[in-house]
Amino acid sequence: MNHSPAEALLYHLVNRYLRQLMPAEYLAELQDRFTSAEQQVKDHPETLAWSQRVLWLSHWEGVLSSNPQPDAIVATLSTALLNNKKVTLRYQGNDKAFQFNLFGLIKRDQNLLVVGSYWQYNDPFVLAVRKIEDISLTDYPAVQPEPDFNVTDFMYRQLNFHHAQEKLDCLHIEFSEELYSYVQNHLPEADKIEMIAPTDYHHDDYFLLKAQGVFDGERLRQWISGFGHKAQVLKPDDLRLVMEQWRLDTRLNLLNATESKRCLNREIQRCLRNNQMSFGLLTLDLDHFKQVNDGNGHDFGDKVLLEVANCIRIYDEAARDGGEEFSILLPDTNAAEALKVAERIRDAIEKLQLVNDDGNVVSVTASIGLSIYPDDLPDELKTRIEQGDEIAQLSQSIADAIFHQADQALYQAKEQGRNRVCRAGNGLGE
Repeated sequence: MNHSPAEALLYHLVNRYLRQLMPAEYLAELQDRFTSAEQQVKDHPETLAWSQRVLWLSHWEGVLSSNPQPDAIVATLSTALLNNKKVTLRYQGNDKAFQFNLFGLIKRDQNLLVVGSYWQYNDPFVLAVRKIEDISLTDYPAVQPEPDFNVTDFMYRQLNFHHAQEKLDCLHIEFSEELYSYVQNHLPEADKIEMIAPTDYHHDDYFLLKAQGVFDGERLRQWISGFGHKAQVLKPDDLRLVMEQWRLDTRLNLLNATESKRCLNREIQRCLRNNQMSFGLLTLDLDHFKQVNDGNGHDFGDKVLLEVANCIRIYDEAARDGGEEFSILLPDTNAAEALKVAERIRDAIEKLQLVNDDGNVVSVTASIGLSIYPDDLPDELKTRIEQGDEIAQLSQSIADAIFHQADQALYQAKEQGRNRVCRAGNGLGE
């Protein structure tokens, strides 16, 4: 199977960065195209070199997300790396500008770093982006590093990471079953690795990777985070806590949207295995929040969001889905209990005493939508559950449906005058 150069590059990038996110049936259909594209890229040195630069760029923040600091310096560095061009820069403490070859971009904690070499040399070292005072792109091709150069290995050797060159004695990661084949073929480097297959693992629809002697560093953490909500570190505790922080909304310290979906999916699978169980899902949106922001300033708006977060923080699976939108998963809860929780949250938000910079109290209210599993599911899904369809096939359909129902109830609450709770198909409360 032959592709055009552009098609081969596209399939290559999808295979490298998106494979673990794709449904198994899509992977099976595309596998021949991936194989053919990988061979074409391998046989085309310029494309292969560009792909390697994309990989080095991914150490920055991930090529599929925006740059963490989208200013002119960062944009120029990224452009230079992808186009294999030198840059001319002035660095803090140096009187004269000099030419620099980029080998890779790194993010350590909140610090942005660039790896490269001076002039015509290829000996690598590190510069801090915050100390770059001026930069410009040149038309000169950059000097390439040694063929065996690896950004991650260089980080281990040169940067004083607190976990540099440390090996983990015991690493346990729980994965969603659909990733079993992919993980088998893309294992991290370790002294010893054991995989407990889904058929042998005590938690249905998941499998366990156990490893000894794995280097704890950026490569491992990027590998884990690349699986999103489909991977969960169980051991060691310090790494688990670090990875869990990545699943939080950093401004409000609630679950982020990705982790919220993981929790919802796991609760659905738990209920499918025990048909006596139910759960509730609340979706919450602040009323007229744009007016609050525009009339009182964004700093005050941030204060409002933080106070609202405090009203729902007591629920372990409270999440910020974006902007002023929140969701709360209520495991093992029926409709009456979920309604009481929703009303308690709505009332707490309404009673907030928020004072703006002018000393005036600004009132804030919220509209809340409620849906209950399995009562509020469409009849077609209820039938599939009764017929015992495969859990993996049902989970995503149920998640989409239950969230849609809660969202529709939220819109209903807005239409009925706001500052109220509505259940899917029914108006509830004032």
